[in-house]
Amino acid sequence: MRIVEVEPDRYRVTWRVPTVLPARAVPAPRLPEGCAPIGERTVTSQPGAWVFEQTWSCGAPITGRAVGIDYPFGNTALTTVARVELLSGDSFARVISPGDPAWELPEGTAAPDPVGVAADAARTGVSHAVRSPVHWLFVAVAAALGAATAPALVTAFTGGQLVGAAFAAGPVPTMPGVPAEILFAVAAALLAREALRPAEERRGLLSVAAAAGLAHGLAVAGLVTSGLGGDSAGIGVSIVAALGIDMAHLVGIGVLLGLGRLLAGAGASERRRRGVAWAGGALAMALAIGLAFGGDPTGADAASPVSTALDASPAGTTAGPTGSQRISPAAPDAPLQSFLAIEPFELRHEVMIRLGPLADSFGLGAERTLEPAEQPAIREAVTEYVLARTGLTADGEAIPPLARRADFMTVSPTGVLPRVNPVPEPISEATIGVVVAYPTEGVPERVQLAWQPFPEVVNEVPATLIDPETNGFEILTEESPTLTWENRLSEDPIPTVAAIEVEPFRVPVPWLSLPLFVVAIGLLGAALLDRRRTLSFAGARVLLVLGLLVGPLAQTAIAVPGSSTRVPSERQARRVLSGLLPNIYRALEYRDESAIYDRLAVSVTGETLTDVYLEQRRSLEIEERGGAQARVEAVEVLEVGAVETHGDGFRADAVWHVGGMVTHFGHRHFRQNRYEATVGVVPVNGVWKIDGIEVLELERIQ
Repeated sequence: MRIVEVEPDRYRVTWRVPTVLPARAVPAPRLPEGCAPIGERTVTSQPGAWVFEQTWSCGAPITGRAVGIDYPFGNTALTTVARVELLSGDSFARVISPGDPAWELPEGTAAPDPVGVAADAARTGVSHAVRSPVHWLFVAVAAALGAATAPALVTAFTGGQLVGAAFAAGPVPTMPGVPAEILFAVAAALLAREALRPAEERRGLLSVAAAAGLAHGLAVAGLVTSGLGGDSAGIGVSIVAALGIDMAHLVGIGVLLGLGRLLAGAGASERRRRGVAWAGGALAMALAIGLAFGGDPTGADAASPVSTALDASPAGTTAGPTGSQRISPAAPDAPLQSFLAIEPFELRHEVMIRLGPLADSFGLGAERTLEPAEQPAIREAVTEYVLARTGLTADGEAIPPLARRADFMTVSPTGVLPRVNPVPEPISEATIGVVVAYPTEGVPERVQLAWQPFPEVVNEVPATLIDPETNGFEILTEESPTLTWENRLSEDPIPTVAAIEVEPFRVPVPWLSLPLFVVAIGLLGAALLDRRRTLSFAGARVLLVLGLLVGPLAQTAIAVPGSSTRVPSERQARRVLSGLLPNIYRALEYRDESAIYDRLAVSVTGETLTDVYLEQRRSLEIEERGGAQARVEAVEVLEVGAVETHGDGFRADAVWHVGGMVTHFGHRHFRQNRYEATVGVVPVNGVWKIDGIEVLELERIQ
């Protein structure tokens, strides 16, 4: 599953599903609450897989929130490789194993964009005011009180909001949204009652508005958090959201007062004003009662339109072994089974041979038992038997084989294991696994594996074909002894290693906002000089919020001179390590040691190249699988802390997960290691490089 941010907070989701799953069991992506699909889901057919694609709109960043995959029926024993690529440059990956369907994305490592955050907060405040009927009633009642009073009411309400937001950021607990809206509705009703009195008899207008604003301010952090899709709202974000609400109130009142002046010539303006006050007060009380008994009408508590798994599972299903998956049909009675794995830089042919049916081919008696001292000669004979009868071509050229190893195997439903310690092997029950590697420069376009001559006393050979994206199965016979693979991969599996540049600290400059801010400051100065104070102060606030809203439309970032040499924050250090550590594992996917060292040198200093190479190579080898090397699918930097100066660079404590797949004799095994280490990073010619890794703890967690 691949999630790519194509526009701010809009994501294209692609997920590839093996065709072995029936249509009713096809899974769907799970995105965070508040995300909703846009348009129709598309599907295309590939050999062995369906590829689904759909666009989702989330209205907020998805970092720090859960994504995953939902299956209509449980216990499918399928493993999902999930990748997330964001416009900020952040890239995350995780292998989601059975029984762990969700993954909480790390917080973004990119430096926060204060202009974008301010615009989102202001937009959230405006949106909340526009969608809430309570705010509409407040605007209507304030307008009914007249042009001289309405701006002052809004100012009192906003002042109360700002005080409430400041209290909520401190020791005072945040108020839930619904009680705050109820109090606001009651305040609107009280203001409507005062609007029905003569102007000289009205009392407590500003106090009521300020009290309503205070209650609303205590809840604004929660409202903003909901509007931002779960992101935590600090005091600054809450204040900007309150200013967004303030702008919506002021613009709404301005529109209503303007309409009132246009209609003044129609007569009965006082009657219309009293009608608005009566209607506003009645609706406000009805809304308060409705909120008390019916929840939030703005939809903040409504269920999110995200995919969820059905609770029911089909009868008879059982969970597969966690982290292990059979990807070829079982053929327990076949004398020979053939498995061809297509991987970057290597084609691997694995053959499983039951000695009993082929005992005569090796001059053995089927009733004998092979003692440990006899077994090396038999393993060598079986290897020569396979090499003499198989040949492999890539793009029309024969590739010389490299016999990697042969082992007596223990066969079980969860996989096959080489015997670590030799034991007497009854020939009638013995199984030998032979692994033959064929090195390549990359991934060929066409591969053919042929059994020639076809084995004696064998009528057919079950053959499984495994590439980085799909699996296939065929039966080879003497008339059709060739297994063919065509490169139809949707993505190039060759790993790329890119240098991580040293980035200076940059200050964003919102060009469209600057003139609006200048005019707002001018109006604020006019208000302080008592020049049309009410109108000037209101105009300054409106222009301020407008400046915040348009800020992201045209902004540039200016580098601060000398800032690239400073010690990075924990967030910035995690960003650097999130680029460097995956480079190490991508380099190790190459088979040639000189190529590995060349690519490691992009991210590791010369003094530590060998240590890093040997340590990480050992950690990726799966000894119980016959020395197979895991293909790393995901490197996730979870935590970075204790960042301190280290030469010209920094040293930090880091925790990361490395997840990968081992494909072996028709089974795919998921492996995940957890590292806790102290990592030293230094700048070299404008790029970051690791100059030391001290592993404090290495734990295999799956």
